[in-house]
Amino acid sequence: MKTYWAFGGNAGRPAGDLAVGLRANGAPEVLVWMEQHGIDFTVLGAAGGVLLLAALTWPWGELLPRWALLSLGWAGALVLTPYGFATLIASAVGFTVGDAEGWSPWVGYVGGLAFAGLGLSLALCTRSYQRRTRPPAVLAHS
Repeated sequence: MKTYWAFGGNAGRPAGDLAVGLRANGAPEVLVWMEQHGIDFTVLGAAGGVLLLAALTWPWGELLPRWALLSLGWAGALVLTPYGFATLIASAVGFTVGDAEGWSPWVGYVGGLAFAGLGLSLALCTRSYQRRTRPPAVLAHS
């Protein structure tokens, strides 16, 4: 959905210039610039999540600090999974996306599935990484 919007699509979004609304509400200028260029700021978070998934699954990720990947992976899973499911439920019962008029209900469904999917993927990949990189047990000498 965000890729579609970045390439100029506007289905599901309210009419008008969202950058103007961001600026009027005091958003940082970098967010306004991103919106003017078709980049929703949540894309940066999603890109970070995908990079984290790659680090958890590819061998080069084992060169990074284990504690950092485990902390980020579990934190992402614990935040994104319930947020995604809550977004799906909220969309199903009629809550709108944000406080703007004109958002299509399917935006909440697509977003909810994306957040829940990323969260569940982080949980599975973090658990796998945790098991794969577990330090070997030290045998106690009696």
